[in-house]
Amino acid sequence: MPRFSLIVPTADRTVEFGRLLESLIAQDYPGVELIVVDQNEDDRLTSYLDSVQSIFKLIHIRAPKEGASRARNVGLKSAHGEIIAFPDDDCWYPPHLLTQIDKWFNENSTYDILSVGALDDSGVPSGNRWFQSSCNITTVNALRTTFCNSLFFRRSSLPAQMEFDESFFPGEETDLVLRLMSSGLRARFDRTRHIGHPRRDMMSGTVSITRAVLYGQSIGRLTRKHGLFSLWAVLLGYDLCRALAVMLTGRVKKAAYCFAHALGVFKGIWKTPTVQLVRH
Repeated sequence: MPRFSLIVPTADRTVEFGRLLESLIAQDYPGVELIVVDQNEDDRLTSYLDSVQSIFKLIHIRAPKEGASRARNVGLKSAHGEIIAFPDDDCWYPPHLLTQIDKWFNENSTYDILSVGALDDSGVPSGNRWFQSSCNITTVNALRTTFCNSLFFRRSSLPAQMEFDESFFPGEETDLVLRLMSSGLRARFDRTRHIGHPRRDMMSGTVSITRAVLYGQSIGRLTRKHGLFSLWAVLLGYDLCRALAVMLTGRVKKAAYCFAHALGVFKGIWKTPTVQLVRH
């Protein structure tokens, strides 16, 4: 049985996917099962996958372009590893990460889920921006500590029918972790370890107004699904305060993103978004 099953949904990316593979090869860690759920309509990944067949236990699955959560669920059905992770096709693992994760699970038998930090190429946090460097994951901090690329799951603790809710994006990973914790699993956040991922957020100017609204709607929907109404009020208030603070500094465009996100959070508590983003 492999120690790790790494399930990678991929579509429309080639160079980024190659970087991920290079980072996995550099881990120099035996016992890795690499499950690539390929949503491309062409064979752009063929040369990349051929180059790693002798290094990993490679499972290549062709699937229609129906989003990352769908692809992850497809990959889960073929996973045999003792630790499950879901790196995206544009992330990368720093040297020795798998060795560190292996050691952590061996030393922390009472935990079932580990979430690590996320940094971009410049060392700026690109996910899991919680103020504590290490803590248990709870309903209060789950939205800030459960970036999908950074999650690792102990397979023996998981329910047989574990799957992502394919109607969620973003927030599908947080929904999954909250469901698993409600069933009794324990989760830990530890930023002393991290994965690499490009920064894509409102304040970096890498998302549209429409996407900011939909991000917020998904958060509102998530808090509604899990009965976190007090948290919803705090998040809405935070967004509004941040928008006003940013506006007072003269950054009107960035303030508009914050207001758009707040609008989404407000709308999401009442109804499911009629438009869903699809991430690959």
